[in-house]
Amino acid sequence: MESIKIIQTYDQLKAISDPLRTKILMYLVEKPYTCHQLAEELNLTRAKVLYHLRELEKYEFIKLVDKVEQGGNLLKYYQAVARGFIPADHLLNFVESQEATRQSYLEVLNRAKTRVLTAPDSSFEFNSSAVEEWDSLSLQSEVLVSKEKFLEFTKKYRELIDELVTNEKAEEKEKNNYYVMVTAFKIDESKFYGRT
Repeated sequence: MESIKIIQTYDQLKAISDPLRTKILMYLVEKPYTCHQLAEELNLTRAKVLYHLRELEKYEFIKLVDKVEQGGNLLKYYQAVARGFIPADHLLNFVESQEATRQSYLEVLNRAKTRVLTAPDSSFEFNSSAVEEWDSLSLQSEVLVSKEKFLEFTKKYRELIDELVTNEKAEEKEKNNYYVMVTAFKIDESKFYGRT
């Protein structure tokens, strides 16, 4: 699976800006699903999900990754072709680009909420009030900095994530799976009053 796929055409951009397709795509980034499984997850009819799967496949956002015969039925598993999708520069001024990005942020937050709700209880047990010793992290902050400083921070953050991903291959005695999610965007005004 590619890390990032660049959306090249307006038709692709229009296809991915549909909120339901964004939601389906978010599931298919995580793992392969059949139409039936997605319909159950999303509480939708199979016909509706199948229509959107065909559109996503037509515009090369997903692909068929497996076929399994089960009880006389042929189950088709689909998966996203990349972990993220970004419009090419020539598409950035279209309103669909902004809406697709906003919808993507919302779906990332929705998936994060699901991950919190389905995480094991042990994820939220602590033996100390020293947050530095916790093997979990939850923060939010609002900062007033220049765009350049913010971009410098995001570069460092991406490098830290890359370092963690690279470390997955290291030989260590005990490893745990961790879910890491971040969103950051410009806002009009601070809601954190009294900030220094």
